[in-house]
Amino acid sequence: MSERTLIRNAQVLTGTGGPAERPAAGDVLLEGNRIAKVGLGGLDVDEASTRVVDVHGATVLPGLGDAHVHISWPLDFVFDHSGVAASDPGQHALDVAAVTRTFLESGYTLIIGAGVLQPLDDVRARAAIDCGWLPGPRIVPSGTMVAETGGLGDGGPMDVVSNARELRDVVARQCDSGVRVLKLFISGDGIIPQFPSDDVYMNDEMLAAAVDEADRHGAFISVHARGSASVAMAARTGVRLIHHACFLDDDAVRALEARRDDVWVCPGLHYLWAVVNGKAEPWGMTPGKIEASGYRVELKSQIEGMRRLGEAGIRMVAGGDFGHQWTHHGTYAAELQRYVDQVGMTPAEAIHTATRNLGPLAGLDTGQVREGYLADLLIVDGDPTEDITLLQRADRRRAVIKDGRFAYINPELYP
Repeated sequence: MSERTLIRNAQVLTGTGGPAERPAAGDVLLEGNRIAKVGLGGLDVDEASTRVVDVHGATVLPGLGDAHVHISWPLDFVFDHSGVAASDPGQHALDVAAVTRTFLESGYTLIIGAGVLQPLDDVRARAAIDCGWLPGPRIVPSGTMVAETGGLGDGGPMDVVSNARELRDVVARQCDSGVRVLKLFISGDGIIPQFPSDDVYMNDEMLAAAVDEADRHGAFISVHARGSASVAMAARTGVRLIHHACFLDDDAVRALEARRDDVWVCPGLHYLWAVVNGKAEPWGMTPGKIEASGYRVELKSQIEGMRRLGEAGIRMVAGGDFGHQWTHHGTYAAELQRYVDQVGMTPAEAIHTATRNLGPLAGLDTGQVREGYLADLLIVDGDPTEDITLLQRADRRRAVIKDGRFAYINPELYP
């Protein structure tokens, strides 16, 4: 008989409702690593064969997810990509382990890689987590990021390509190593003035080749694309996950609408908001650098663009490029707060970007408290649909369940 656990006396936020969704009183029955039944109002079980956990009115919601993750960035990371890439592999492995544990203890049960600094970081971390050697979330593993010759990233710890054939070879090689999402740089980034955000790198032929090769290996392509032209190119060539999309013109929105059923946009809004609001100044992001980057205009454009994406029915997934000191590891749910206080989403809509929108992108039955789905759950004190910031508070985080088992229990609440 499979292991059975009943989560009793919960307020259940199923993730299946609309923008006004709220938790409702109920119980959740887990069998093995799946959700067997959700009983709004309660469930009767044979307590002799079922572990019963009374959560005394705490909210049970799907485990959270992040679609833009760099587990290579240590807890004390300060924008030193090359230094981390060249660091001692043994020490670096411990740094990676600390990051995966931080994600799990923050309520995150699924992450999608957005590039690593030592080539097998995601692949090895995933294997260790799946074996039970290391605490951490489910990982859709990425590999070394990919840049075009002469573009943003050339000269850094990336794979650099000049044409479609070379790009196809890189995709095949990384996929053979276990990578399942490859991140390509197809636009600039205004924080590096010589590579402005509206620059476009690569071309339709290169992206189509990358998408085709990834498909052949059961993987997919993601892109760093801040400007409208790069977003439109990504959409029309079959890229599944588009990061940033800070500028959106009519062509870009039409291209996204044409792919509505199989494309996702991951904004990374909190990072941009934090830089513009001076949170990075102690680490050298001076007001002058921010003005030169165009980030103030970019932030306003991204907020307007996210509203437009919502109106167009384009799925957005939470992902925050976390790990800098101004977007520190462990503060991941600040991304959801920005969707509420800057974009105007309801808290439930924001939570959906980190739960039910993310499961289909990863190809997993996650993100909803629903019969048959994987039993990945977060238990918090209070109602995050009233106050989204509760998801950032460690003192409100009671426990995290992954694969039907308690993967984290708050030691301050359960000594």
